[in-house]
Amino acid sequence: MGLRWPVGVRPGSLSFRLLLGAMLWIALALVVTGVVLTRIFAAHIEDQFAQRQEALLNQLAANLEVGPQDSLTLTGSLSPPQFERPYSGTYWQVQASDGEVLLRSRSLWDAALPLPSDTLLNGQVHRHRLTGPGEAALIAYERAVRLPGRDDQLRLVVARDAVVLDTAVQRFARVLTVSLSVLGLGLIAAAGAQIAGGLRPLGRLRRALGEVRAGRAQRLEGTYPAEIQPLVTDLNAVLQRNATVVEQARTQAGNLAHGLKTPLSVLSNEAAVLENTGQAAFAARIAEQTRIMQRQIDYHLARARVAATVDVPGSRADAQAALQRLARTMSKLYAAKQLSVEADGHTVPAFRGDRQDLEEMLGNLVDNACKWAHAQVRLSARPAATEGWLVIAVDDDGPGLPEDQRMAVFDRGRRLDTRVDGSGLGLAIVVELAELYGGTVALGDSDLGGLCATLTLPAAGDA
Repeated sequence: MGLRWPVGVRPGSLSFRLLLGAMLWIALALVVTGVVLTRIFAAHIEDQFAQRQEALLNQLAANLEVGPQDSLTLTGSLSPPQFERPYSGTYWQVQASDGEVLLRSRSLWDAALPLPSDTLLNGQVHRHRLTGPGEAALIAYERAVRLPGRDDQLRLVVARDAVVLDTAVQRFARVLTVSLSVLGLGLIAAAGAQIAGGLRPLGRLRRALGEVRAGRAQRLEGTYPAEIQPLVTDLNAVLQRNATVVEQARTQAGNLAHGLKTPLSVLSNEAAVLENTGQAAFAARIAEQTRIMQRQIDYHLARARVAATVDVPGSRADAQAALQRLARTMSKLYAAKQLSVEADGHTVPAFRGDRQDLEEMLGNLVDNACKWAHAQVRLSARPAATEGWLVIAVDDDGPGLPEDQRMAVFDRGRRLDTRVDGSGLGLAIVVELAELYGGTVALGDSDLGGLCATLTLPAAGDA
């Protein structure tokens, strides 16, 4: 099993970097703290140990008495009682300057402490590491003293097993390690909670952007910390600016359409006048060219509108409602053919784009289907197999179209059959609008017997 990180914490994320940095600094701080505290404790233990051993040296010196013929005797017993137990690990010894052992504790039994060659001043204390009975490591403290009645300098030694000192330090280190580990885990958990709390406004900002992207909001709502609020304000300003630019583009497109509408109407009227004066052929050509000009204007205005609105955050259109409106409208327009135009009632995702663009694409496809259908046109929509996409199908029971001619109908101005009115721009407009949104248009066989036009478009998020 791979390493599982907490929710929202993934390699490469800001929270991951912050948490990793906190973990590294906490670990480093605790390691340094552990080393420093262990050394302080070891120094304290050694200092206490040294004081205890020096006190025993003082006690040993105070209980020594010089007898006849420079003999030495111990006038009292020394504490602790381990001095009396053989090989207990606690020893004392009195040695002459020539190396002869004059007195020793009962715990040494018949052994002697191997003192190194050393030169001490009277009353001076030295510390040594020795190997005692049983090859045990000893820590020895030695003092040089001169007693009244003796001419030579004596070496007084007390020693204790080094394991006692080392064990105390090791035990402290183990307890400290466990304590610092628990503390480290607590600090990491606290850091994680602090990071999660500190980054929560970014999560709210991401969700707000998702709402705008899905078309459920037009701006970023809510209040944010002082560090993020300027960014939110700027983003809202950009969204407002984009909306203004889109509206200006639409207004300009509408102005252009109205500006050209009057000359085209004049030409249409002139064609009618010519037809009444007996120039029907010439009038028909003028009327046909006028219709083509109108379709060209509509085509390029649609392209300009989509170029201004595609990928604008907040764009959203109800695809199912658009299909139902088209079904009602086309049923009335083609009432003379007694067409049955139906839209299924299934719930489908919304289109992530402009409503007018969706109606432009669907209107051309449905109008084309109604022109060729014998009796039935069916409109349907469903989520695509790929998440985030919407599929709309327009089926008819007309004569269909041979497979080798299907790509040709997408050519701008191309008409395969002149018996039906049209300019040859409808499907070309659909294709170019769909491609501007990143979608596709495909033609295939319908189960009704005619042609099936399939339009794939980006879907908006759930409302």
